[in-house]
Amino acid sequence: MKSIFKQYGVVFILLSLLTGLIGAFVNPLMSLFIVEGLQSPPIYLGVYTTGVTLMGILFSQWLGGLADKGVSAKKMFMIAVSGMGMALVVFANATSFWQVFAAGVLLLSMGNAAIPQVMTIARQWADQQAHIDITQFNTRLRAAISFAWVAGPPLGYLLASGVAFSRSFYTAATFALLALIFAMKFLPSTDANDRAKKAEPNQPINLSFWALGAAITFGSIGNIMYASALPLYTINELGFANNMPGIFMGMVALIEIPVMLYTAKLSKRITKTTLLGFAFSCAILFYLGVFFANQVWQFFILQGVNAIFYGIFAGIGLTILQEQLPSRIGFTSAFYGNAIKVGVMLGTASTGLIAQWFSFRFATLGSLIAASLALSCLLLFSYLKRQESESQGQLLAQNVI
Repeated sequence: MKSIFKQYGVVFILLSLLTGLIGAFVNPLMSLFIVEGLQSPPIYLGVYTTGVTLMGILFSQWLGGLADKGVSAKKMFMIAVSGMGMALVVFANATSFWQVFAAGVLLLSMGNAAIPQVMTIARQWADQQAHIDITQFNTRLRAAISFAWVAGPPLGYLLASGVAFSRSFYTAATFALLALIFAMKFLPSTDANDRAKKAEPNQPINLSFWALGAAITFGSIGNIMYASALPLYTINELGFANNMPGIFMGMVALIEIPVMLYTAKLSKRITKTTLLGFAFSCAILFYLGVFFANQVWQFFILQGVNAIFYGIFAGIGLTILQEQLPSRIGFTSAFYGNAIKVGVMLGTASTGLIAQWFSFRFATLGSLIAASLALSCLLLFSYLKRQESESQGQLLAQNVI
């Protein structure tokens, strides 16, 4: 059994699925849980997300650096998923916002490193195998996470119906326990000491890398502003049924999986930068449509556009970053996860502020602005990359002379 998992990389896909299910059951519910379940003002969404995300960023980036130095990423994943499970048990029994906030900052922040650590271990393992297409491999891992979001949000809302959020949290905690057991039994360990000797931890980070990171961050901001506002906007302001937000999210996840898988093949003919630019253009169109939509059927149609955006965005974002710093996989995997988390923090905080002063509908305009900034940063990345390539070419020519 172990040899089959290791040979075909199925273990990483299944572990990505289990880890994805934890977030898929919990994250879509948090805005509804904090505002409706705990009777907190909308601005508390920003307080919670800011605290948890900042601590999660520090923890995740620290672990990413340790992975590049040879520390076992497998052990770090087990620590991360254990913290996530404990936090969810606290959530299930919480009676006040500050209990949730404390558990989130102290425990759930550790869980934020879980998926980056899976990606780190998977890439380290893939680099040691022959004939593995890294883009396709990363895309399959992301597709497994998206598959978790097909069933996760609808089931999460169904279990939480009647404000019984504890059922969703206990279910997610069970997935965390399964992920921990699965990692202990099947997750392969790469040669940590050998990696540390071969790595180049001081590989310089060019300005183009930061521009690309900003593009991914703004893409995440737009996505999370929409996702955070969706439940309260559609249920409270448009009068949709309570399960409709979960159905919308599940529909997007279902469509984005084939988009992701096809994107890996398409990236062999079209540059990843061009594909990512097309994704951000789809996001702009989607958020504009959502702002004016007020019928269920209109939201259903728009989910296809959203799926194209997120399928491409999530499918190749990590690979593009890893290609910029190929000898610092732990750093880039953690950086990617943290760019997404910064987007979550800023996006959720912005959603709470906009809803406090206007309405959840206007959060969509914030998503539109974020997607436009993401596209601008991607164009800047392309420009800086060309400049850096020309400089390197001139330097090589001088050395030859």
